Amino acid sequence: MAGAAPGFLALMLGVAIASDAAATEPHVVSLDYCADQYVLGLADPDHVLAVSDHADDRHSYLRAQAQGVPQIRDDAEDVLALDPDLIVRGYDAGGRAAAYFERLGLETFELGYASDFDDVEAMIRRTAAALGRPGSGEARISHMRTQLARAADGPRLNALYMTPSGFTAGSGTLMDAFMTAAGFDNVIASQGKSGWVTLPLEQLHAQQPDVILAAFFDGETAPIDSWSASRHAVFRRMMETTPVIYLDAAALSCGAWFMADEALRARQEANALFGAIEGAMP
Repeated sequence: MAGAAPGFLALMLGVAIASDAAATEPHVVSLDYCADQYVLGLADPDHVLAVSDHADDRHSYLRAQAQGVPQIRDDAEDVLALDPDLIVRGYDAGGRAAAYFERLGLETFELGYASDFDDVEAMIRRTAAALGRPGSGEARISHMRTQLARAADGPRLNALYMTPSGFTAGSGTLMDAFMTAAGFDNVIASQGKSGWVTLPLEQLHAQQPDVILAAFFDGETAPIDSWSASRHAVFRRMMETTPVIYLDAAALSCGAWFMADEALRARQEANALFGAIEGAMP
């Protein structure tokens, strides 16, 4: 390119750099709704060959972004037909087909499992790197940190997490980390309980939390049947006499950056709710 203008050379260099960057971004499919969130939220849309057939379900947080994207089941035939460079799956999705994909030389990436926001950061960073989009990952992490910092602004409150099926979260769970980040002290964790446990209905009258955090009460993601714990008189009485903050189930169904947005929303609702209660006291 002897004699070429400097502007032209700079333009061609920029095109070459962009082409090299695009070449490192694999064409990808995701096999379950959690993998869908990471692929839809981090990958270049032009490199997404397909998402799972649950990507536009109610419990999929990025369901709006899934509109118009081809959907596939997590069986080998559908995936192979697309000839992807990378297959992304959650820790429990496509398990039977994973070994088959590997035998065929197809690269698979498993998100892993998160029990706190440090784990979520690591998942974001690893997945973004696998997708050739580290910048997207760092942007999500930065946003998440900002939201979590904002969520810490307010008085700490004792909280009980409830689902209509009668489960709650103890220490060592991402839900416990969510509560802590949003300024709530988890009454179940304070009792020394860890992991996911059944609500101790007989002891609920002694819990006296300041607030109940309720999730999956929309009747679609977790239908309430006649045997549900939510039918129990103690459960119903607490829901009637204790302030309740209803959480967006889609924001909690996958450990990702948007949990921080929901933590901030819950904190803001708590601040407004308890400010109103204090203002109403004589």
